[in-house]
Amino acid sequence: MAIFIPSIEQINRFKVQPTDGERALLTFLGNTLDDSYEVYFNPYLNGDRPDVIIMREGNGVMIIEVKDWNLTNFSLDEKRKWVYTPNNSVVKSPIDQVLKYKSNLFDLHVDNLLEKKINDFRHFNIVACAIYFHCASQQTVDNLLITPYRDDKKYQTFLKYNIDLIGVDGLNAQHFNDILSNRYLSPRQHSFLFTNEIYANFKRLLAPSVHLKSQGNPYSYSPKQREIIYGKWENGELKVQLEQRVKGVFGSGKTTVLAARAVQAYKRVLSRNPNPRILILTYNITLKNFIHDKMNRVDEEFPLQNFTIINYHSFINAELNNLNIELYVPEDIPSFEIGEYLERNYYSNIELFEGHKDEIVKYDAVLIDEIQDYHRSWMDIIKRFFRDPEGDYVLFGDVKQNKYGQPIAQKDVVTNVKGVNELKYCYRSELKVRDLARAFQRDVFGDKYDMDQFEENERKDELDLTIDKDGFVNYMFLQETNPVVTLYNIIRGNILNKAANISPNDITILGYTTKLLRTFDAFYRYSSREKTNSMLETIESMYMTHLNYIGKNASDNKNVEWFNAIAEQIKNAIFPNRKNLFDNDWVKIRQRIAVLFTVYDLYKSFNVKLRERLVEKCRDNGFSLDDYFNFEKNYEEQLVDFRKEVFEDDYKTIRDNKKLHFWMNSGTIKISTINSFKGWESEVVFLILEPKYDTTTSFNLSFDELLYTGFTRTQKNLVIINFGNEEYDAKIRPLIEKLK
Repeated sequence: MAIFIPSIEQINRFKVQPTDGERALLTFLGNTLDDSYEVYFNPYLNGDRPDVIIMREGNGVMIIEVKDWNLTNFSLDEKRKWVYTPNNSVVKSPIDQVLKYKSNLFDLHVDNLLEKKINDFRHFNIVACAIYFHCASQQTVDNLLITPYRDDKKYQTFLKYNIDLIGVDGLNAQHFNDILSNRYLSPRQHSFLFTNEIYANFKRLLAPSVHLKSQGNPYSYSPKQREIIYGKWENGELKVQLEQRVKGVFGSGKTTVLAARAVQAYKRVLSRNPNPRILILTYNITLKNFIHDKMNRVDEEFPLQNFTIINYHSFINAELNNLNIELYVPEDIPSFEIGEYLERNYYSNIELFEGHKDEIVKYDAVLIDEIQDYHRSWMDIIKRFFRDPEGDYVLFGDVKQNKYGQPIAQKDVVTNVKGVNELKYCYRSELKVRDLARAFQRDVFGDKYDMDQFEENERKDELDLTIDKDGFVNYMFLQETNPVVTLYNIIRGNILNKAANISPNDITILGYTTKLLRTFDAFYRYSSREKTNSMLETIESMYMTHLNYIGKNASDNKNVEWFNAIAEQIKNAIFPNRKNLFDNDWVKIRQRIAVLFTVYDLYKSFNVKLRERLVEKCRDNGFSLDDYFNFEKNYEEQLVDFRKEVFEDDYKTIRDNKKLHFWMNSGTIKISTINSFKGWESEVVFLILEPKYDTTTSFNLSFDELLYTGFTRTQKNLVIINFGNEEYDAKIRPLIEKLK
């Protein structure tokens, strides 16, 4: 019998019981699969809630979505959108729904899986998808979804390679075993792509371990922190304020307190629900792992899988998919208006969720970090539709990091909770940085916000986060036309000279334009021959994304001529005795092209600095330097167009994936935008200032808050490098001089 996670006995005790279709599928899988298969029911994948996931070590994964729908109530329009005929409303296609669960496994949830797909697209096939229609025969399913489109070869090919559709009479052992065999999930088969590493990454996602008390390296909380975490004793009784807003100075332990409060909320809910679900929301997508780190130091026993940690937009996207709500953008909407359209129609649309409130599975407690970045409508949607009224609703934030310019009243964030608890002790920063923060508040913010008093810093007897009193704040104003090389020389010089005992793992570079940071990342790696830990897409991954497209569409692609020319040269160099190449060989060739193009781009921008590396890469791929220059010259027009496409494309999926799987202690320097690093902290911060954008934008209007957020990420040593921003030189230089 298959291994069920959770067990059937645990499922039977769930507050929300399986539907008839889900129960039938679970029973069938228990009777059909042996114990080499793992069956996960309703796994909470950080917002995503697929019905069933089957996994077999050495083979792969299958997602099965279950629909207890009467298909006679549905039709497909001319664009194959699903229409519920009783009220003529559009619902999300179950096919799109299950494929979204699949793409999110790659794009969001499973560590390293997106990178592997970019390097070798065949990895996308290790996850299969199916839909089980419990109230429809196989013939009914075929009549709706297959037979009317039998002449559409593209659609039929799509179904063949992407999804299996199962009616109630199709749920039999022979048919299902055929499906498993077709998807390389049969015991008789083995997938070399579904490695032990990938299996372990899936396992950590689907069945995370229970956090034990002994695993924690516990904090010692201050009295004020303990009051927020555990409640307050009044007349011999512990009183817990379920709804509250917590504000605090930078580095006051807000996220530390949030993590501990979330665990206590879980423990309190156990008395009324044996399987509590706790939602922790952020604005910054990168904070997921930071909060995980904080939870790992909570000295309690709790199952990590019961905590969903996610940013607001990803959470709403996941819930829309869970609820079969189509997220649709009309084709005639200009690209610059899409964000506003989505905000109005989905993310801030209270009426939308009102219409589906009976279908929403509520969380037993909700805690929100970075509340200063939230719209009031977001708070109302979460509190009204996604939080059990008996559970916690706790908001954490610092109005001085209000870099998106959200409305404030009486110098504080506008929320849907009355009153406020304050944390006034700064644990994070060394005295000099703390003084810089206060000076910045006084001289730059002025009376826009209340100044932090740090009044609890009279004593230091709470969190065990002792920091030496020898930190520094340095400032440089440089009129450089090419800041990448200068920045590299400064940082590399500090590392090689062991200034202040700085190692690469201590250093974080923060800026606010991805172009500069992305180029610096590549320059640093190829100049120093060391790795980096970046929250941005690499230039190689950008090239690889487009090279893969050429590889899959070679017959009618405008880039095929130059691609074949360079691929043939590399093929002769690394496979000299092979006439025919396998798919994996072509993957290696495309990877080499991506690296070669990246180093060539750096060479063109920085000339002699990267000449040695370009010579090496050319030699490794069978070129002399002159041969490669001739290749670039012969196909100059096509390559210019290709590079333009590469550098103008949107890599948000890759970037978000890097942010979600970012960890601090990588042993290498960290590179991030200020926005993405908000909430994290680093021993040494190099904060990069560039000239502001030419036009007035909301970005510029909140630049003071962005800069404040940047330098308050510092634990100890701060270096601000200003590349020509004269306006902020006039603001910052006097503050630094006063500190010195």
